Amino acid sequence: MRVVVKLGGSLLTDKLLLKDLVRQTGEIQGSGHEMILVHGGGKHIKQYLDQLRVPSRFHKGLRVTDQATMQIVQMVLAGLVNKEVVAALGSFNVRAAGLCGGDGMSFLARKYQDKDNPNGDFDYGYVGEVYAGDPNLVNLLLQGNFVPVIACVAVDLQGSYYNVNADEMAAAVAVVCGADRLIFLTDVPGVLDHQQNVIPVLSRSRMQELRDCGVITEGMLPKTRACQRALNEGIRQVHIVGGKEPDGLTRVLLHNESLGTAIQ
Repeated sequence: MRVVVKLGGSLLTDKLLLKDLVRQTGEIQGSGHEMILVHGGGKHIKQYLDQLRVPSRFHKGLRVTDQATMQIVQMVLAGLVNKEVVAALGSFNVRAAGLCGGDGMSFLARKYQDKDNPNGDFDYGYVGEVYAGDPNLVNLLLQGNFVPVIACVAVDLQGSYYNVNADEMAAAVAVVCGADRLIFLTDVPGVLDHQQNVIPVLSRSRMQELRDCGVITEGMLPKTRACQRALNEGIRQVHIVGGKEPDGLTRVLLHNESLGTAIQ
């Protein structure tokens, strides 16, 4: 089984939590499964933007990215955060290789267009979306028993880098690399209803209704859009699971427990 796992939020800033998640990744890989990790790093980015006095702006859950912001995003995600995840895996004797979308031209980006606003009157700057990819480099790493760790920056055919929402990047990686399952590990225990209860199973149509009526908002908007893209493009199983759930990753993947929200 080939699995793409997206790491986000405080899962990347809590060192003990990150080590526990990479420990689980090693256990799953040791059980014969191919693991691909995709990560963001919004909290790290904010820290360095604040230090350099570069203002942060968001629109519909996406970071508006001008040229100065893009340079910081690229340095932080493809450098600092990526190599921290690789090192954490190495501490459990899991061989990993850090990548971004530009390596091997694996994931090609174009300027992001808001599907809910086809007139395109809001400019997100260097925010991109992956529209094509080549899985050869990732496949080579998997064949060598490495865990690819992919930062959510991708490149266009002119050599410009784009900031890709990590959830959207995870969906694109899953599609391009032919994953069997896609797991989003997040700060919340799953998709919540209007009473803040976890929804165990969520259909695509119901997910759209919850977006339309404002129950799904902010960072969960791009996450659910990414789920929908993955399902529409052939990924069979998509889950949103709380990353702080004890042994949550192994329980879902090795023991088939029902945790968080399964998107159908």
